[in-house]
Amino acid sequence: MTRVTLEKELQILKNLLLDMAKIVNDMVNGAILAIDKLNPELAKKVIEFDEQVDYYENMVSQTALEIIALQQPVAKDLRFIITAIDIARNLERVADQSVNIAFRVIDIYKTREKNIPQCKVTIIEMANEALYMLQSAINAFVTENTKKAYSVIEYDDIVDRFQKDNIEQIKDCMKGNPELLEIGIDYIIVVQNLERVGDLATNIAEGVIFTIEGKIPKIESEKVEKIKETVLKELPVFDLLKKHAHLVLECVERLSLAFEAYNKKNSKRLEEIAKHIFEIEKEADQLKRNIRGHLPKGIILPVERFELFMYLKEQDAIADVAEEIINWLSFKHLEIPEMLFKDIEALLTKSTESLKFLKNLILYSADFLLNRTEESRNQAKEIVRNIRYSQYLAEEFGNKIKKDIFTHLDNSLILFYTLKLVDLILGIPHHAENTADLMRAMIAK
Repeated sequence: MTRVTLEKELQILKNLLLDMAKIVNDMVNGAILAIDKLNPELAKKVIEFDEQVDYYENMVSQTALEIIALQQPVAKDLRFIITAIDIARNLERVADQSVNIAFRVIDIYKTREKNIPQCKVTIIEMANEALYMLQSAINAFVTENTKKAYSVIEYDDIVDRFQKDNIEQIKDCMKGNPELLEIGIDYIIVVQNLERVGDLATNIAEGVIFTIEGKIPKIESEKVEKIKETVLKELPVFDLLKKHAHLVLECVERLSLAFEAYNKKNSKRLEEIAKHIFEIEKEADQLKRNIRGHLPKGIILPVERFELFMYLKEQDAIADVAEEIINWLSFKHLEIPEMLFKDIEALLTKSTESLKFLKNLILYSADFLLNRTEESRNQAKEIVRNIRYSQYLAEEFGNKIKKDIFTHLDNSLILFYTLKLVDLILGIPHHAENTADLMRAMIAK
C-alpha cells in the first residue's frame, strides 16, 4: 500500500470521528437545554440519537482495525489509529451521559416541579463548563493542538469544584425540604453525569497528546506526584503556595468566559462569571493571609521569609488583575470591532499560558530547596525561561494590537477603553514573570 492510500484511509477515519463528535456535541447541548428549560420533548430527541452514536463507534473501530491489518502503520500513524478507537469509545460514553441527563429531565418534569425552591444551584453553569471542555478537546483533536489538550486536562479541576459545590447545595436544600428528596436525587445524578462529561473530555485530550507527542500524561505526571508526596510534607508552606497558584489560575481562566458573555451582550452571564471570579479571588486572598499570618516564627525555612512573602504578593497580584479586568468589562459595553475583539481574546489566551507553569515551578523549586536535587533545579530554571518567553510573546502581540487600535479606531471612548483593556490583560504575564524571577532568585542561592 502506498503512503497516499494510507493518508486517504486515515482521513476517512478522522472524518468518521468528526461526524460522531458533532452528533455527541449536539446531544450534550440538547441535554443542557432540556435540563435548563425542563423540556421533556428536547430530552426525548437526545435519547433518539443514542443509536446513531453507537453506529459511529462501530464504524470507527472497524475502519481502524482494517487500516492496521491492511497497511501496517507505524509511529504517529499507529498512535492516531489507536487513539481514534479510544476517542470513539469516550464519545460514546459522553453520549450515554447525555441520555442519562435526558431521562432525569423526564423524571423531574413528571413531578411538575420547575426548580428546587430556595436553592441556589449552578447546574447550568457547570454544564457549560463541561461542554466547553468537550468542545475544546474535540478542537484539539481536529487542529492537533497539544496546548489546548493540556488546558482541557487542567480545566477538569473547575468542573470537579462545581460538582462538589452543587451536591452540597442540593443536599442542604433537601435537608430543609424533605418533600424534595426524589427530585434532589435526580439533580445530583445530573451533576454526576456532567462531571463525567468533563472526565471523558479529559480522556480525549490525553489521547490527542499521545498521538502528537507519544506521551501518556498520566504516566508523565507520576514523577511530579512523587515529588508532591515527599517534598510538600516537609515544606507545607510550598504546598499552600501551590494551592494559591491554582486559585489564581482559576480566576484568570474564567475570564475567557467573561469575554464571550461580553461579546454576546449577555450581561446576566457576565454578572454570574464576575461573581464567581470574586469568590475565587476572595478565597485566594484568605489563603494569602493564612500563609502570612500563621507561619510559625520559629520554623526553619531554606529561604528568607521576606522572599516568600514577596513571591506570594506577586502571585496574588495576578488574581487582582483578573478582578480588575472583570470589573472593567462590567462598567460599560462598547461595540469593539470584531477583528480587534478576537485579537484581544487571543491576547488573553497567550497571557494565560505563563500561569500554567506556576504550580510545577513551585514543586520543582521546593524539591531543590529541600533535597538539593540538581535535576529539579534545572527543571525549575527551564520553567522560568518558559514563563519569560510567554511574557515576551504576549507583550509583542499586545503591542501589535495597540497599533491596530490606533489605526482602526476613531471613537476616543472606544479607543481608550480597548487600550486600557489590553494593558490590564498584559498585567497577567507581567506579574507571572515577576513571580518566576523571584523564585529563580530563591533557588539561585
